Amino acid sequence: MKHVIDAGTDAASLLLFDPGALPEDFDTATDPDPVGLLERMQGAGRAYWIDTHADGAYVLHAYLDEPVPESLATHTRNPVVVDSFQVPTGRLYFTGSEYAGAGVDGGLSRYPHMGGQLETRPGVYRLTVYETEYPADLDEDVLRQQVSPGDFRVHQSMGFFVWLAILCAVGFAIALFGDILKPWRYYLLPLFAAGIAWPFVLARLRPYRDTHERYRAIQREHPAYVVRLEWRGDLS
Repeated sequence: MKHVIDAGTDAASLLLFDPGALPEDFDTATDPDPVGLLERMQGAGRAYWIDTHADGAYVLHAYLDEPVPESLATHTRNPVVVDSFQVPTGRLYFTGSEYAGAGVDGGLSRYPHMGGQLETRPGVYRLTVYETEYPADLDEDVLRQQVSPGDFRVHQSMGFFVWLAILCAVGFAIALFGDILKPWRYYLLPLFAAGIAWPFVLARLRPYRDTHERYRAIQREHPAYVVRLEWRGDLS
């Protein structure tokens, strides 16, 4: 069975874990070597730690007792295997490491975009974790095939209009408070204001919203990480 989980981190670190497998003092203990602690937990099969090297949002595809499909497997790299990965409660979370622990549900109720979970049967699993690597502009190429040329151009123009809005904001401030553009102030201010507003107008247009929704769906089909979980038996 396939599961798709979105997670985020402000600490450049993600954790795949069952709360029941974490040490009892995980939430309260202070460790002089937190990275070493996560590595030891991974070695014991009690969690899997991912150093993302950057803050941000990440997508995970998890496959339970089935192989990774060939369409995705061709993009997987650097497999790491944990032969005895513990899932004692059957609730497997993928979150920023700063949200891991017994209070994970409370944290995710406030910030649901920072992680999610899947449910499976409790036990010991063989866990394989892959990183992924895709051709440049893959998401854009797929989007181009799925929408009309006009809708694609509208969607791709957002970056240009965001930069235009930034420049217009600078120009607006100079025209309003500086002396350089003072003679043309009353002509330029409406133009600069329109430039600032345009990305917000574009984001509300139906063609852009529909195309962006399609783009997000495409991105979620190209995860940053892929895991395969193979059930090996009950916890002894």
